[in-house]
Amino acid sequence: MFWVLASINEKIKFLFFVLFGVVFFLLAIVNAKRIDGNSYKYAVLYLVAVIIFSYLILKIKNRWLFLIGLSAFAMALRLAWIFLADTQPVSDFSLLNRAANLILEGKYSEVKAIDYFNVWVYQLGFSVYCAVLYFVFGSNILVVKVFNALLSVGIVMIVYFITAKIFNEKAARISSFLYAIYIQSVIFNSLLTNQIISAFFIYLGILIIAYGNGWFWYLLSGISIAVGHIMRPEGSFTLYMIVISIVTYNILNRPKKREMFSKRRNIESIGIVLMLSKIAVLVLAFNLTVQLFSYSLKAADITDYNFGNRNVYWKFVLGLNSSTNGGYSNEDVKILNEYPVGEELYRAEKEVIRERLSNKQELIKLMIRKFNIMWTHNDSSIQFIYPGTQLTSSQINHIVGFEKIQFTLLMFLVCFTVFMSIKSKMNDLNLFIIMVLISANFAVYLLIEIQTRYRYFIIPAFFILSGYCMAAITEYVEGGFKPRSRIDFLH
Repeated sequence: MFWVLASINEKIKFLFFVLFGVVFFLLAIVNAKRIDGNSYKYAVLYLVAVIIFSYLILKIKNRWLFLIGLSAFAMALRLAWIFLADTQPVSDFSLLNRAANLILEGKYSEVKAIDYFNVWVYQLGFSVYCAVLYFVFGSNILVVKVFNALLSVGIVMIVYFITAKIFNEKAARISSFLYAIYIQSVIFNSLLTNQIISAFFIYLGILIIAYGNGWFWYLLSGISIAVGHIMRPEGSFTLYMIVISIVTYNILNRPKKREMFSKRRNIESIGIVLMLSKIAVLVLAFNLTVQLFSYSLKAADITDYNFGNRNVYWKFVLGLNSSTNGGYSNEDVKILNEYPVGEELYRAEKEVIRERLSNKQELIKLMIRKFNIMWTHNDSSIQFIYPGTQLTSSQINHIVGFEKIQFTLLMFLVCFTVFMSIKSKMNDLNLFIIMVLISANFAVYLLIEIQTRYRYFIIPAFFILSGYCMAAITEYVEGGFKPRSRIDFLH
């Protein structure tokens, strides 16, 4: 009986890996077709440059020498961009900065008078963080940008250590280097955005779980992911995916043989209890941290509302709008502005959602279009970054075009890394967590509002899966284009 279940489990895991790889292969092909025809020569040059630099960084003997060098290089790259592009906050970013300065000055009543923060209460987390930086270093957005750069370099290091845990040193070096030079990860630092600090603490939480095995580490992970969630509400999503991954992984890896009365059965039962207790600690630490921050905001009289989103249906209203392909809609804003936040608004939004879900055929077409736009169209980050800069239209187009080349190569590398993992029969919990997190991210954007700049959060996970394949390519090239009978990258 149990060997049959084990066989089914193996097929489920195999199918998941294959589908994951196929999706990335198709995305890579579509992205490649979207590269401007005149830019293919630059794409080839970029691939050659990546192979050369991958070869060079793998030749560095000392691990810490590499990490120090990479950190310095990544920081210099980000600081150079920050001082080159004097990005001024616009749109929501301007509101976040205004609230930070009001909090700094103790003008909490003026913060409470801004309707934006009465609806999207979770945005106050980043404004409080900025206010603290302004209090310590002076009220200047350059301070936030420099800390963005520090945290971005931190993400580079996290990519390295997670990749090293899942694969090996070679893959880790290449993954972290590729992320360090990725256009979006560089230019984002001049933006007054909550995405960088949020991603840092959320991926730090994943890193802690990857290296720590006891309750204490799960406690730290829950706190770290909660801090990321307070900065931008993507922590709860990540928390759910980690829990689902851990439970599913343990179910799919049940022993093939199990006797009714055996030590193995007792050990397995103890293992289940330990797993569930760690998950409980993780979830409890997360919720207590978020609730403590929520209480602090209200106690300080910065807001009258609990920390969170008071209009949870809005992203779905936008995401299911066929006329805008799931993007922002001024028409939806006009309709829903008629109602104050509360039950009447929620009823109106749910009615719109029900109507847009009713036509199943149109819904499927919309999801296909959204998936295509979200994961194959050009990155929109630069649209929010160029205000205040001296960048010309030509320079902006070059930046966007180069990012497309990087993103396309990334898709190919992820695809082949997954297929190589299938061949080598990798069975690692941390790899499973990263793949589930990516898959769930794909799924959620089928339903909610899309903007290609929102890809920022999940991109580090892509890079974690990129280095393994690139290391194989580099060693193949180093061997004089001679295929090897066996490439052993796993420790």
